[in-house]
Order: sequence, then C-alpha cells, then structure tokens
Amino acid sequence: MNMYRKTMSRKEIDLIPSELRAIEDHRYYLSRKEGREVPLEEAIVDFLIDYEADFLKRKQSEDVAQQNDEIMKYKWIESEKEGHDIGTEAAAMEWIEKYGSIWRTERESLEKNAFLETSLAVEDRAGVVIDMTKLADIARRNDCELYIHKERMKYYNFVLFGKKEYLNVKSILCPKHLEAVKGEKIEFIATGEGALKALPEVRNLINQQAKA
Repeated sequence: MNMYRKTMSRKEIDLIPSELRAIEDHRYYLSRKEGREVPLEEAIVDFLIDYEADFLKRKQSEDVAQQNDEIMKYKWIESEKEGHDIGTEAAAMEWIEKYGSIWRTERESLEKNAFLETSLAVEDRAGVVIDMTKLADIARRNDCELYIHKERMKYYNFVLFGKKEYLNVKSILCPKHLEAVKGEKIEFIATGEGALKALPEVRNLINQQAKA
C-alpha cells in the first residue's frame, strides 16, 4: 500500500488512549501483512479511514455491557444494605450520578490502556537541547513505542484528549533536535515490553543533556 494514497488533515487526528492502542495493534498487523515496518503516520491514516468506525461501534457495545455489569453490582450491594430490591432503574440513576464520570475517566486513562507516563521540568537556566535520535535509540533498544509532548511543538503525530500534541520519537516527522527552555515541562508516554525500562533511561538522557 502506498503511504501517500490516503491522506487527511492533521487537525482531524484527535485520539483517545484506546484508539492509540488500537492503532499500534493495527500497525503491527499491517506491517506483517505488508512485509515491512509500516510508519506510524501511515498506520494512523489507514486506521482512521478504514477501521475507526467499526472500532468505535465495538467499543461502544463493550462499554455499555461493562457499565451495565457495574450497575448490577451496585444494585446488589445497595439492595443488601436496604434490605430490599432497589430496582434496576434507581440503581442505574444512582450509579451514573455517583460513579459514571469516574468510571469513564478511569476506563479511558492512559494507564488502563497499557501506557506508562513520566514527565520532568527543565531546571537548567540554559534550557536543554534534546537529541531526538538518542530517544529513538532508547525506544528501539527497549522494543517500545515512545511519545513526547512539549508545548508549541511544530511537528506531531496526533492530539490526545483534544489537548496535547504527541510525537513518536521514531517518526519520520521527528526533527533531529528539540529545544526546551527553563521551566518548560516535557512529558513522555510509552507502551510495549520495554516501556518500564525505557522511561528511566529517557529521564537520565534529558538530565545529562541539560548539563552538557
């Protein structure tokens, strides 16, 4: 498949963690099918154009089913407390009011979707110039996907939660260096077998480059 066959505006690529996780899975299977390592940019566009509608439909059905399970658990617990059946409708209304938003936020969290997070603030007065090739080396060495967020990045792969731009450190969009000034916060998310090991290496690299 030609990676330029399908295109879409970057502004349209606004994801939630479960979508990003699904895109990573899609990229893996697409790479196996194509017999090559499919770039993230190509996998994102292919997923959003051809697979997102089915993904969201399936996700909605799964969310409703799991939410109903939670409501029925709540109904049983509260009925035991009250000494009588409080009824499904009342249980549903109470659960949604008390726990609905908390449940949805937790279900769509980065942690729930197998992403690890770390962040650090630039403390050196001179700021830091991040060598992006070294970040990419860390990701490859640890067999994981690593994404960086910093305010006002010129290039990025997607927006998460409609708020933050993220760039995969192995992306073809990556500049060779990324500058951050004193006081700026740099955030990373990672997923994959080596994510837990990669993030401390990332912090060490940033701290070393800040002192260089």
